[in-house]
Order: sequence, then C-alpha cells, then structure tokens
Amino acid sequence: MLYVTCQKVRTMVEHTNVIELMQDGTYTIIIKLFIICAIIGFVWGLVEAKVKGFLGESKVSSILNSLPSKEYRVLNNIMLPTDKGTTQIDHIVVSIYGIFVIETKNYKGWITGSEYSEQWTENIYGKKFKFFNPERQNYGHFKTLQGFLNLPEDVYISIVAFSPKATLKVKTKGNVIYFSKLKNTIRKYQKCVIDENELEILVSNISKLNVDSKETRKEHVENIKQNIAKNKQSIKDGICPKCGGKLVSRKGKYGSFLGCSNYPKCRYTKK
Repeated sequence: MLYVTCQKVRTMVEHTNVIELMQDGTYTIIIKLFIICAIIGFVWGLVEAKVKGFLGESKVSSILNSLPSKEYRVLNNIMLPTDKGTTQIDHIVVSIYGIFVIETKNYKGWITGSEYSEQWTENIYGKKFKFFNPERQNYGHFKTLQGFLNLPEDVYISIVAFSPKATLKVKTKGNVIYFSKLKNTIRKYQKCVIDENELEILVSNISKLNVDSKETRKEHVENIKQNIAKNKQSIKDGICPKCGGKLVSRKGKYGSFLGCSNYPKCRYTKK
C-alpha cells in the first residue's frame, strides 16, 4: 500500500516537472519571440526612415528637374566636408536668381514649432516625436556652402519642403512649404543676382566639393581627426583654435568659461 502511494506521488511529481518544463519552454520561446520582434521593429524603424527620406527626396528631385534647364541647374544629395565631419544637403538649385538650398522632410501628422525653437514636433494622433529645427539645419547647410563659394549671404535662399501628408502649423516667416508649392516658390524669385556665365562654374565647384567616394570620405575623416587633435593641442596651449588669439578665463551667467581675447570679432568659447 505504501509502495503504491509512493509511486503515485512520484508520478505526480514527474508530471508536475514536465508541466513546469513545458511552461518554462513556452516562456523562453515567448521571450525569444519578443526579443526578435523588438530587433525587427528597431531595424524596420531605421529602414523605414531611410525609405521615407529616399521617397521624399526622389519626389522633390522630379519636381526640380521640371524647372527650365537654361535658368536652373539641379544638384541632388550633396555631401560637403565641414570642420566637424560632413553635412548632407538634399538638393541645391543653382540659378541666376540665387542658390536655393532645399531640405526635404517626408513627415506626416501635425508639424509644430517656430523659427527660433531648437526642436519641432511631429504629432501623429497624439503621439509626439521631436526633431531638430529644419530651418536651423538648413541655415547650417547654406553657411557651409557660402564658406566654399564666397558669395554674399543674400544670394542663398533656404527652403524646407514637407510631404503633403504633413499639416504645417509652424510659426515662421521662412520658406516652409509643401512639396507641391516648391516649384512656384522657386519661380517667384526673379531678380538676377548671379551672372549666367558663372552658373556652370558654380555647379562644377559644388560637384568637386561633393564627398562622393569611399577614398574621399576616408581621407576627409583622417583630416578631421588631425584637425581635432590640432584644436585640442591649441586649447591646451591657451590658443584659440578658431582665430589663433589668446584664450582667457571669463565669468558668465552659467559659470566660468574660456573665451577668445579677440571677442567680439571672434566668439569662440569653451567651458
């Protein structure tokens, strides 16, 4: 009788262990599936952003290419070297009426922000996503371009173009428009500011600046590393890396910092 009872208990324990093992296995599978789904979601998020960006840029390229070729030269996806690496400009239109620097955003939902705010917001059914102010971003683009071409600032026209899926609620006096308004916005500038004979030269110069090969990119990265090391050494020696002036200790609203002795001509600072 005792033997039979022990056998029953043993059988029950073994059965319980099997259930627990099955449960543990199920949990393990669920966890693995969750991790796989999370990885797929993350990768898809990156891919989707690139695909959306590519589609937006392709659509804008098509619109820009419909401009009269005699007056306008279109350059797409230009990457220029900077002191901090590279900066990518979606589209540049060189014309006798100015140089149009265009940033495209293939976003959707309500877009809010102002020309002075650091970030703008994409609101999709209550879900909010922050992104860097594209007007500021594009200002950096044409300032980089200006540094190479040595043309007055008023020659450059900044345009930020959004997908028709977006609803613009931004407060700005700048050219923040929809894709569909891009061509008309460019054509409204009719004052000649660049000689027609200079167009091909400007296009050629911009094309030469474009970092379009692995070799060029590698060389540029090495140059940047050398410049960074050089700047660090200059700061260590008390020399302004921007203009070569002397770095002096100053006190401001947020504490002490190093500033250039050539201020206000040079506004370099470092905490």
